[in-house]
Amino acid sequence: MLASDLRNVLEELYNAGAYRVPADEIYWPPELHPAVFRALNMQYITRRAVDDGRVEFSLTRAGYEAIEADVPWSYILRRRLRDFFLFGKGR
Repeated sequence: MLASDLRNVLEELYNAGAYRVPADEIYWPPELHPAVFRALNMQYITRRAVDDGRVEFSLTRAGYEAIEADVPWSYILRRRLRDFFLFGKGR
């Protein structure tokens, strides 16, 4: 069972698009900031800094499962393709 503030963080990111959502498009009030850090530490979400200085957030598989949302096929396909190409580079 998730704490309500952690669930709110994950659901807000899910509703904003769930994958590579710019930080300025997500509304997390200051009282939810500890829950954002907790979600990062628990690997429910990832944070990515882009070259132009923007920050993007994405839900992980664990994040989808924590809010009982279906993991989209695009997420699974991206992971499989990444693993395939990394395997090819190892040779």
